[in-house]
Amino acid sequence: MNSKKLLLCFSVFAIQGLSNSVIPVLPELAGEGNASPAVSSLLYSGYFIGALLTLLPFGILSDRIGNQKVVGLGITLTFVSGLFISYSDNLWVLGISRFVEGLGCGAFFPAAYSMLAEWENSQRSMGEFNFLLNAGLASGVFLSGMLAEMGIKTAIDIFVLMAGFSFALLLWESRTWDHSGRKNKKSGTSEREGSGKKPEAPMTFKPERYLKKTGETFFENGFWKLWGISVLLYGATGLLTSNYADYSADFLTKPELGLAISASYVAAMLSSLAAGRTRAKNKNIVRAGIILAAAGILFSLKAPLLAFFLIGAGGGVAVVGLIAAVSRISSSGIAMGLLNTGIYAGLGLIPVFGSLFIEPLGYETVFFGSALVLLTALGLKLE
Repeated sequence: MNSKKLLLCFSVFAIQGLSNSVIPVLPELAGEGNASPAVSSLLYSGYFIGALLTLLPFGILSDRIGNQKVVGLGITLTFVSGLFISYSDNLWVLGISRFVEGLGCGAFFPAAYSMLAEWENSQRSMGEFNFLLNAGLASGVFLSGMLAEMGIKTAIDIFVLMAGFSFALLLWESRTWDHSGRKNKKSGTSEREGSGKKPEAPMTFKPERYLKKTGETFFENGFWKLWGISVLLYGATGLLTSNYADYSADFLTKPELGLAISASYVAAMLSSLAAGRTRAKNKNIVRAGIILAAAGILFSLKAPLLAFFLIGAGGGVAVVGLIAAVSRISSSGIAMGLLNTGIYAGLGLIPVFGSLFIEPLGYETVFFGSALVLLTALGLKLE
């Protein structure tokens, strides 16, 4: 494994583990007297808001200054914000730190996916990358719950240490970069190995130029269809996941609910590896993911464990197919930023919008409806 791949793979595990390690202890982090759903939701959502607002801008920046530098910025922001979360109990500091952690996510993922898309055997690398992404998410939730009795921040501290190790790897790797983001001559490595494209030459920043380029990318070769699928897929599954604790309160215990949700991450890990090694066409991989996720939503009404396993498998398959399909259109940071914006828009906005219909229609009707809406994506003609 080359040094860049090691940096990306270890970092994605640490970044995702740290982001999820706060979820089981959100009420405790909010503190006595502040442990209302609103305050806990603020600490939870701060991360996703930070990511949603910056995925596209950082994708543009990665095209301008180089993927490696923006990946490094994401790792640095994650480590610094993690230190503040670990050592501070002030609610404002925690909230701002979660937002900054989201900024780190927004910087890391478009640039990382852009690098992966340019590598030889990129689909396999993406599968491995997404395996570790989901492994980090699962480990964060699991360790945080298991180690909470030792201290509510024990798991957080573990992942902060991992983020620190990623930061150390970054410093070691960056010794071989010159100021343009290329490998220097002593390293014996080709220019910008691992990203495959040169950063744009320095010039006066013109927002209208990048807005035009973003618009062109969005409508190029059906990119908007892939973006729409990402919103529908992660919106539908996010709607279920965010409301399932209330829906299942009468028939699932907390340990059973935790087991079911963990199954989704395990399934995503396995399916990402499988999708990365298949020779099926990207459009068929994406469609398989949609069908699996929709089936999982429908099974959630009767079989929670199977439901979340299918949802995780669908998400893990689909994201590999989506990224591979986007990379065939463009491997630029703008393209990867747009795709990730769709994913986070689905995760962050659709659950809020869909929840408005739960009181008048009921959980089962809304869940069933979201599965049907997701299945309409199969009608989109993908290249």
